[in-house]
Amino acid sequence: MLTRSKQASRAALFAAVVAASFVSVPVAPAHAVITAKTELQYFLSPHPDDIFAAWSLVQDSVANYPVFITLTKGESTGYCKHPYDVALPVDPWGTFDRSTPSGCKGARMASLNSWLDDQSTADSYLDDFVRAENTGLGDNMTKYTEIVAASGSADSGAPSVSGMTACFPAWTGDHPCTGANPNVGKAVPNNLNASDGATIARNVTWYVGATSARVEFDLGDGNLTDAEVVWAFTHVRSKVGSYLPQLPEYGVVAAAYSNLNHQYAACSDYSHHDHRAVQEAVYNTDLFPEAGFHPQWGATCGSQTTTVGVDTEAFPTHGGRANMITTAHYSENMSTGTSYFQKWFKWLNADFVWGSATDPANGVIFAKWNYFWSRFV
Repeated sequence: MLTRSKQASRAALFAAVVAASFVSVPVAPAHAVITAKTELQYFLSPHPDDIFAAWSLVQDSVANYPVFITLTKGESTGYCKHPYDVALPVDPWGTFDRSTPSGCKGARMASLNSWLDDQSTADSYLDDFVRAENTGLGDNMTKYTEIVAASGSADSGAPSVSGMTACFPAWTGDHPCTGANPNVGKAVPNNLNASDGATIARNVTWYVGATSARVEFDLGDGNLTDAEVVWAFTHVRSKVGSYLPQLPEYGVVAAAYSNLNHQYAACSDYSHHDHRAVQEAVYNTDLFPEAGFHPQWGATCGSQTTTVGVDTEAFPTHGGRANMITTAHYSENMSTGTSYFQKWFKWLNADFVWGSATDPANGVIFAKWNYFWSRFV
């Protein structure tokens, strides 16, 4: 934990964020946060635990200012309901009735933000704690809330449900992904899990600090679409120079591991509809149409030990890359049941610790080595 003297020293190095909050009619901050970082890098995650699949691109960065964009609040998880009634760790965010959609959302976002706080304890370049919710602990991130305008377009419904036999999106209950996609023709964005989905989906919460930012959307766990991913990302980019620091933009990472129908046999199957939406949006859409170098990466299956049954687009010869989470950071997250990631997210694994391994080919999703395909480089 950072001492108060260290926090004060850090605060002297980085200018404080101008405090502001707004609802419905946003009022822009007096100026963007000032930072010692030199470039923005965006991370798009479909759910509140997925960012760790790309953590090797976050850790220990003196240059990159990470903007963590969480697109849904994970309210469709079965682990908010019976029979997976396991306890959440004690945290400063309060307690939640996980039998309700709002309580489930609260629990999942509390886990994410508490985990990111722990990460900032261990990483000297991520020293921003979400104290906007607990001002008695020292407020060094500023919270903004807003209701964003809709895009004015109708959703195509992509990704389609074709072939997604291992996926369970909201409209199919406990059945595989078959049948018509109810997103088709809906306004962008729309959370189909909420009674007032068109409004709920436009609610955005920001936490902005001098070394990183967190942006939280509520676009519907299990009904996220490609169009909604692009809409959300475009909105976040529009805040460079107001909420976000005025910095060059380096690129975007789809922190959404996907292995549809076990296409890559060497790695764990992962066919979630929302992960596919993030992957497709980042893979197929040039999210930085202006001139400049803005690589777009996506978490995928790779291996240090085999070239068979993996995503060949992760090979360097095809423009891909592999990056390793440091031994220290991986251990502090995964080594025991009280390690950071395990502590805050093992309730999403029926209170069992998540599998850990050096290589994704060892059958774990959150491995020490991360692999990425690349586009638009």
